[in-house]
Amino acid sequence: MKKVCVAGGTGMLGAATARALAGTGVAVVVTSLDPDDDVGRALTSQGHGIQLEVVDLADLHQVEALFSAHRFDGVVFTVQTHQAARTRDASNRIYSILLNVLETARKTGAERAVVGSSMAVYGGLNPPYDENVTFPPIIDAPPGQDHGILLESEVMTKRIVELIALDYAHPFKMGLSVPAGTVKPEPHELEVVVLRAPMMFGPGYRALGSPLGLAAHVAAGRLDGFRGCEAYGGVPIEKAWPALAGVPTNYVKDNAACIALAMTAASVPHRVYNVSSGFTTSPRAQLEALLRAAPECAERMGITPNELPCDAPDVGFNGARFAADFGWTSPFSLESALVDYIAWLGEHPY
Repeated sequence: MKKVCVAGGTGMLGAATARALAGTGVAVVVTSLDPDDDVGRALTSQGHGIQLEVVDLADLHQVEALFSAHRFDGVVFTVQTHQAARTRDASNRIYSILLNVLETARKTGAERAVVGSSMAVYGGLNPPYDENVTFPPIIDAPPGQDHGILLESEVMTKRIVELIALDYAHPFKMGLSVPAGTVKPEPHELEVVVLRAPMMFGPGYRALGSPLGLAAHVAAGRLDGFRGCEAYGGVPIEKAWPALAGVPTNYVKDNAACIALAMTAASVPHRVYNVSSGFTTSPRAQLEALLRAAPECAERMGITPNELPCDAPDVGFNGARFAADFGWTSPFSLESALVDYIAWLGEHPY
């Protein structure tokens, strides 16, 4: 790959992916809707050959102009509009963005698209969460019950994004509703790879809803304390941490490295991969790793490992397929990832 567009390249995963790709010698263009994007300015000023383009990806004409100017060999999709959405219209914006990017990539001759997806697609299903699972529709819950920690709309949004993307991995061909011979099949012009990642922490993390992300900010002195902070949904973090046991967590640099590898590899044997740092999901073991990485933060944390459970269920989410196909394993332990992240927070505002 000579030049790659990272759509949504100033978000947490997008920025890390831009750096990872640039580190392999690929020319990278990141997109942002904000002309004053501080992450975009930082990326372009670091001397790695990363360029920022201010583009509304929901506007097809702007997307066509972007791809015409650069002639990308590949595209990475890390846009996540729904996570900040408060209305269905705002959430659905991701679909038009995805279609604009993939269709324009196909028409301009891009070779490969890598889509950053999420283990949220497994919401409502029983483990193991592996790549061969098929997704039945989510039906209404019985009266008085809900679907658990993942909201139905988030699950469906993630699944729809994957379905749209993976449709581009096949030649266009209408079914039996169209008389044979009246529609000419289009050639397959775009290779699509979907990487499903779990909850992330690391450079660029701003949502501050995951236990490890919050804990790292406390360790770096960016927050005064841990106990009482709110996790996703407003749940106190010391209660959310045990509730999330079993949900894998990845260092964002690992996710980015996997995306870069999937984009630049000579061939990609599968269309869908789980990607995993392989870290423990035990809340107690996670806090112990943090305290080894930053022992000076123990008092600020206000919570001890013995207050957290040491066990966590195995949901069967792992990166075994990706490791087998690409020979990749994380260069980080959980402790070294936390050391790396805390050092980053000591030098950067995000």
